[in-house]
Amino acid sequence: MMIEANQLYKTYSIVEKELGLKGSIKAFFHPKKKQIHAVQNISLTVQKGEIIGYIGSNGSGKSTTIKMLTGVLYPDRGSVKINGLTPQKHRTAVNKQIGVLFGQKSHLRWDIPVLESFILHAKIYDVPDKVFEERLEQLIDLLQLGDFIHQPVRNLSLGQRVRCEFAAIFIHQPAVVFLDEPTIGLDASVKETIRSFIRFMNKEHQTTFLITSHDMQDIESLCGRIFIIDKGKKVYDGSLTKLREKFSTVKTISFKTQTPIEELFQINGFRFEKIDSYHFNIHYQTDIYTNAQVINQIFDHYSIEDLAIKELTIENIVKQIYEEGLDE
Repeated sequence: MMIEANQLYKTYSIVEKELGLKGSIKAFFHPKKKQIHAVQNISLTVQKGEIIGYIGSNGSGKSTTIKMLTGVLYPDRGSVKINGLTPQKHRTAVNKQIGVLFGQKSHLRWDIPVLESFILHAKIYDVPDKVFEERLEQLIDLLQLGDFIHQPVRNLSLGQRVRCEFAAIFIHQPAVVFLDEPTIGLDASVKETIRSFIRFMNKEHQTTFLITSHDMQDIESLCGRIFIIDKGKKVYDGSLTKLREKFSTVKTISFKTQTPIEELFQINGFRFEKIDSYHFNIHYQTDIYTNAQVINQIFDHYSIEDLAIKELTIENIVKQIYEEGLDE
């Protein structure tokens, strides 16, 4: 097992402060603390060669979990093992087996050419010269780095820099890679380059990936399994296919009205979602209502300018889970 997390808990204490100077003085002398339960009873196992999507809304506990898995934070309770080793106790050994890419943390030196950062990375991880040369050649080819590998990092575009960051974390050929929002801010072509690279490393080297992303295309195109966390607790752990099957009876119709609507006419069995005063979504169970029945109800109550039946995406499913929870 490459990742084993058992009943993880992590709680933070924050000082609650009233507004203004008086509030600041009061908080300094008589601080009032509030407990934030960032992670509560999270257990997770990931096998060698698996690609798992670890998803949740902002503040759900994703980053805190990854920091515990990589040894940056100690859990208050519970245990973590990476390929049989405890990250907090065997930091050096674990660091040689993992690669971590966080959005704000760079593996590259800002003012020196990219290649020199790669050489330094190889020295830090004791990668033999011949092995480094072979890996570098492959990474340059897969990530299309040839045109800018001799440029300082400060001169690179975001897409170029992210590709170089990926190359850096694979110079020591990690067995487990943690990616936090790996494609955020990238254009479509660079996103596909990154996704293709992840698929290649997974197939060729059985690299295990744990990916957090708000871009559901990352999750859908790469992950066979997803783990959904909300308010620090597990909501779902299983395959994308089974999650889709669970919601396969739910359909959505999107419509636009000719005049603004402030208050919707409620219809039993339908869930309305207001986008703005003209645009709405209606969600319904296909095992209860046919498309024709729903469309007729919409036209009976509203003056419609446009209407479309929408395919249920994983993004829609996850959004619904955040809003309504998930029935077991």
